[in-house]
Order: sequence, then C-alpha cells, then structure tokens
Amino acid sequence: MKFLGFLLAIMIILTGFSMLVFLALFVGYWLTLIGLERVMPERIYKWLEGAKR
Repeated sequence: MKFLGFLLAIMIILTGFSMLVFLALFVGYWLTLIGLERVMPERIYKWLEGAKR
C-alpha cells in the first residue's frame, strides 16, 4: 500500500512539473511575440500572413 502511495505522489509531482515547464515555455513564446510585435509590427504581420498559406 505504501508503494501505491509513493507511485501516486511521484505521478502527481511529475504531472505538476510537466505543467510548469509547459506554462513557462508558452509564456516565454507569448512574451516574445508581444515584444516582436511592438518592435517591428509590419514584419511580424507579413510573417504571420505567409505562415497561414
């Protein structure tokens, strides 16, 4: 029974850690796009328009 509790705790910890990594990467990507849009908006819109095709 202790082993199952240990496995459950490890699973919860790893799930939380993976969510933390995902959110950190997503927020970094989001902030990068916001910064680029403020610095050179016409280039970003041209790049995004080309990515749609």
